[in-house]
Amino acid sequence: MFLGHFAVGLAARPLAPRLPLAVLLAAPQALDLVWPVMVGLGLERARIEPGHLEASPLVLEHMPYSHSLVAALGWALLCALGYRLVTRDRRGAVVVAALVLSHWLLDWVSHEPDMPLWPGSGRYGLGLWYSLPATLATELVMFAAGAWLYTRATVARGPIGRFGWPFLAVLLTAGFLAAVLGDPPPTIRALLISVAVLIVVVIGAAIAIERQRPARAA
Repeated sequence: MFLGHFAVGLAARPLAPRLPLAVLLAAPQALDLVWPVMVGLGLERARIEPGHLEASPLVLEHMPYSHSLVAALGWALLCALGYRLVTRDRRGAVVVAALVLSHWLLDWVSHEPDMPLWPGSGRYGLGLWYSLPATLATELVMFAAGAWLYTRATVARGPIGRFGWPFLAVLLTAGFLAAVLGDPPPTIRALLISVAVLIVVVIGAAIAIERQRPARAA
């Protein structure tokens, strides 16, 4: 998934008001932040095959260290402990762990059977990506719900908070539609570069928005 991961993070805002927007957006994507590193190091393998699935050209051949269920549990614990040590926010740490782990669950729904339970296990996936209409409907509805919950749980305190947040929502939606409906990247390297650029843009925008869009008072 793409928008679905961001949707889960946005929807978690009412559960942990102290969590910065950058963390809400990054935590559900943690496994996809680890994945490019593993591919770059040669520990995991993937390739681009146009038309492989209706909603994705990715053939994920081997990704036990970023996307197995056991690895996801480990990354969730590591991220939660790191957040807890830095902020002393116990509730936020629990939410961070849940957000990181949610990535595996959503990928299990969307991927073809390429999601291992542990390194070397069988691979699983329900295959939402086999259907383009189902992928579009599921992710857009999820993102609309997450954006609505985030908007209700926050209040704009300035122009960036008022207009920056809708701009970011539109940017993410446009990026999703371009990825699903547009031409696939020519190589895995090109995909990894585009992912890195997107991460920098999204996290930078989230930090700016957070300053002018705090959580509403209980």
